[in-house]
Amino acid sequence: MVSTFIVVVSGGFCVGKGRLMYYNVFYFSGKAMSKKSAVITVRLSRRDLERIEAVRALEKVDRSTLLKEFIENGLSQRVIHLYQKGKLTAGRAAEILGVSLREFLERLEKEGVPVNWDSESVKEYLKARYGESSVAQSGV
Repeated sequence: MVSTFIVVVSGGFCVGKGRLMYYNVFYFSGKAMSKKSAVITVRLSRRDLERIEAVRALEKVDRSTLLKEFIENGLSQRVIHLYQKGKLTAGRAAEILGVSLREFLERLEKEGVPVNWDSESVKEYLKARYGESSVAQSGV
């Protein structure tokens, strides 16, 4: 019989005037260990919490789900912004967001963001997807 138990490791560090706490949760099952999730504690102003609660009540979802959606949406917008400023390649942006290059390029199109077709990651994607001749024909 393999026993399973959970260990929570906590730590913290200062960010500005606030304090950010984090917890790593590990699940042990026999000899194998895998990191399942990280739990963080963030201090919010009363106003920010009221705004979150107002949206949560309208959406009828739990706070954790709502905050995860906020993080995902905000992260996506930030990565697109960094791509626009030339600080990220399309390939690296897709990697950070955990999507395929194709999905990232579709997000850019949906947002009306011009694609840098001369970037190496886009050239490699086009070559893999459509072959060498299509890359040459497109002038990329």
